[in-house]
Amino acid sequence: MPEVALFMNGIYRSVLEEIRETQSEFPDCTLFLQPYSGDTILMLQKDVPTPEAPVTLYASTTDDLSNISYVAEIVGWEDKTAMIPSRRQEVNDLIQRYQPGERLTSEEPVGLYNASKDPDRPSKNLLHIRRMVRLDVPFSVGQLIKDSNNEPHSTNRTMPGRWVPVHKLV
Repeated sequence: MPEVALFMNGIYRSVLEEIRETQSEFPDCTLFLQPYSGDTILMLQKDVPTPEAPVTLYASTTDDLSNISYVAEIVGWEDKTAMIPSRRQEVNDLIQRYQPGERLTSEEPVGLYNASKDPDRPSKNLLHIRRMVRLDVPFSVGQLIKDSNNEPHSTNRTMPGRWVPVHKLV
């Protein structure tokens, strides 16, 4: 059975580039992605990735939803809503140092944020990312097979957001 990976649809290119550029300068630096949704990424919560057992991340960008342009390793997952204050401060310090563009608006501080549109379900997922690369030749999201039904992922992407457990067609 192929290894299960995570496809995230429509991440801002600037966010992925900031991670990639920082990690090219500091290769061992683990950085963060904060999906907007208040839904938990159950596959990561259930079996939290580690540096020794990472999960592959495939990412399309908001300006090219039908192609995978970035690949990285997810090496950790945390529920932002359950963080103790000292851990929250530690993560904010890392984000401020290495991801200065990580904010919702230019008026808000750099760091952890809640981007959920549902006040009863704040953004939960904090993905720990390493080894972000931009692919020289992007490939179609149709080459990803959904883990839920073993069918190719649709290439008719019109809206960013969401994620799905997948494996890559060989």
